[in-house]
Amino acid sequence: MNKAANENSDDGPAVLRFKARLFRDPKAANNGSWTLLDVPKPVGEQLRGTTKVEGTMNGHPFRAPLEPNDSAGHCLRVNQAMRDGAGADAGDTVKLAILGPEPEPAVPSDLRSAFKASREAKALWNDLTLIGRIDWIRWIDSAKTSETRARRVRRTVEQLSEGKRRPCCVNVYEFMLRRVQE
Repeated sequence: MNKAANENSDDGPAVLRFKARLFRDPKAANNGSWTLLDVPKPVGEQLRGTTKVEGTMNGHPFRAPLEPNDSAGHCLRVNQAMRDGAGADAGDTVKLAILGPEPEPAVPSDLRSAFKASREAKALWNDLTLIGRIDWIRWIDSAKTSETRARRVRRTVEQLSEGKRRPCCVNVYEFMLRRVQE
């Protein structure tokens, strides 16, 4: 039986933790070399249309697409690299920690103030996807000094004014790993 737990946080997506049993895909054209796991219904409901998830399986990081399964839920296709990293195979129960959907971020006050100087930057900001806005905010928030943060806020406004939709240097993978560490 799959069990699911949800850890909410004020500074990022919920971490959805659960256990699931790996099984061979009986319909696989490649003699069942694909292994699957069914995502528990409560977790699938929280993922609200997410098509790709990232997290850890037995502590091994992964990023993979969700697929519909036969019971109107979701399954995760577990490839050989994921199985090797997790030290698991068909029949084994694995522990997963998956990042849930990102909440809409609050625009930091220093960035909000900087937008007053550039209508173009503010207009592009409003046109960005949720993930695009989150990446910019993570880049700004990851600054270790106030000088670096101020420089990143200025650079964000400049780059958005120039039409750039993504920051150059956000390590999203590192952020995800910090969130799901057990």
